[in-house]
Amino acid sequence: MSDTIRIGAVAIGPAGRDDAPLLDEAEAGIRSAAAAGARLVALPELFAAPYVAGEAPTAWAHLAEPLDGPTATHIAAIATATGTAVLFGMAVPDGASRPTNAAVLAAPGAAPRIVARKMNLPPKAPGDRFGEADHFTAGPAHIESFDVGAIRVATLVCFDRRLASSWELAREAGADVVAVLVAGPAPGDPAGFYAEELARHAREHGLPTIAAARYGVETITGRPVRHDGTTLAIAADGRVIAAVPDAGPGLVTLDVPALPRNAPPSSANASNANASITLAAPIRAAAAS
Repeated sequence: MSDTIRIGAVAIGPAGRDDAPLLDEAEAGIRSAAAAGARLVALPELFAAPYVAGEAPTAWAHLAEPLDGPTATHIAAIATATGTAVLFGMAVPDGASRPTNAAVLAAPGAAPRIVARKMNLPPKAPGDRFGEADHFTAGPAHIESFDVGAIRVATLVCFDRRLASSWELAREAGADVVAVLVAGPAPGDPAGFYAEELARHAREHGLPTIAAARYGVETITGRPVRHDGTTLAIAADGRVIAAVPDAGPGLVTLDVPALPRNAPPSSANASNANASITLAAPIRAAAAS
């Protein structure tokens, strides 16, 4: 069997007026994943902020933070303390009139940096006056991969996962695994579609996949906003091999085979992927899975 690199994904709950509970939940999950041997831990899209795409952008512009702001600085300190890289979503001012919906990498001892920008902003929800395009600037059609030990990781930010072209860009970037950061509602999707769609893309592109999703219902805007994703791990043959049950709190880990750089994707890559689940209570106790 090939050597493997363990990566993790942490589910994060709904936002309120205070981001401290979200930061605490993220830290507990990161520490739990690190104790379980994860070299990289993924947090969801916009993990420390409410999902406000349907609201007036001017009322929520303060949610964007620079890479040396409090959220990224806090996560970078945890990455350094645990020796585990952290991939997380946040809104980052990016020199345009609107911020970018970014995936940020905090490697131990290194300054946080953007490794992905959401390329495809979803349409407005039915009945909403505003949508993500009113809050964010779309990123270019480009994916950057980064190394974690002997594997290469590409990141998709939420809606990007739905397009085959995004997965093709991940393959072109030399990815061995895809990390998907997820938040927000998907009211038009039938039950089970989220996992089925991720599994299909993983299988068609031969890429193990791990998704970190928000969960629960937010009411900070005065109306309920439900997070519809699930934190899960998928093998390269499309098998869902771990998922946090009931779309709630928890942690999944995925062991990704470290293949030689010139090795083509194969069924062996799929069969060698293993995963595990740690549920909310052990995470909050910072226990290893």
